[in-house]
Amino acid sequence: MKNELTKIKLFQNLDKEALKELLTMVKIKEYKKGDLLYSNKEKIHTIYFILEGVASLYKPNPDNTKKVVFLFGNGDVLNEVILYDNITLLSCELLTTTKLLEIDRKDFVKILEKSYPLAKAVIESLISKNRVMSHQIKNTSNSITVDRQIAFTLYKLACDFGINVDFGTEINFDLSITYLSEILGAKRETVSRQTKVLSNLGLISVKRKRFTIPNLENLLKYFNGTFETSL
Repeated sequence: MKNELTKIKLFQNLDKEALKELLTMVKIKEYKKGDLLYSNKEKIHTIYFILEGVASLYKPNPDNTKKVVFLFGNGDVLNEVILYDNITLLSCELLTTTKLLEIDRKDFVKILEKSYPLAKAVIESLISKNRVMSHQIKNTSNSITVDRQIAFTLYKLACDFGINVDFGTEINFDLSITYLSEILGAKRETVSRQTKVLSNLGLISVKRKRFTIPNLENLLKYFNGTFETSL
């Protein structure tokens, strides 16, 4: 169990006493792909950390679509925001078979009050998420075309969740055009059309909901407007 704790980013600078206390409080559970961990505005009492897998945090829309706000992977904390108010602000869906480390909110607060490194790590995590949201607002503005939004999103996902394969970097979870449109906040038809543009340029490959990026640098160049095509 101690080895599992050290996989979590928030716990990597903790002293032995804090880790020892955490060991008495945590439990590990496995979930299936597609499970809804919690819903928007639900009252929950558990802090969740990803040991293995991918989780999507999203805001449900009135028309039953989603606006995906965050995608998290190994080592990430999902909902430290409930430390201050145990009402969730987003829904959480698991995109792969996922192993979670779980701690009761009240137990976690007890350690937080005694451990400066942990408190600092929580604050830094919240700041990081605010920065991600700021970048999302910038990159989904009307001044950036959908094709460039797709290019940057896939570049970022490949950096965060990519694995090396024969033909480049594969995003290591199923990503449908519908879900990509929910990440971008754009119409599915538009995303489908612009994805084909990137595919025809050889910047991406899509097979059975798996995106592969042959050259990450070229995709970033496309986003920045410096990619030169030979077509």
